[in-house]
Amino acid sequence: MPDKNEKKIAAIVMAMLVALYLLGIAGGIAALAGLLGPLEGRAAVPFLLTFLLTYILVGGATILIARYVLARHLRETDRGEKEDAQKY
Repeated sequence: MPDKNEKKIAAIVMAMLVALYLLGIAGGIAALAGLLGPLEGRAAVPFLLTFLLTYILVGGATILIARYVLARHLRETDRGEKEDAQKY
């Protein structure tokens, strides 16, 4: 039976996914600031703003939900509820 530390690997994976999400936001802001090269006309700016806003809202909501589920899972793992439930 795996120990509690092995079951907490989800926290590490979640942290890596949040880091990738934040890199996406940083890339969008860098693109808007022109740090990734010149924007091809003014049409790209509204698209980037819309994409970045949607990315932040949807991704942020997903992270909050995943954080809640992960915290709940870690509490259950610490209490041993999963092992107890597997016995029945």
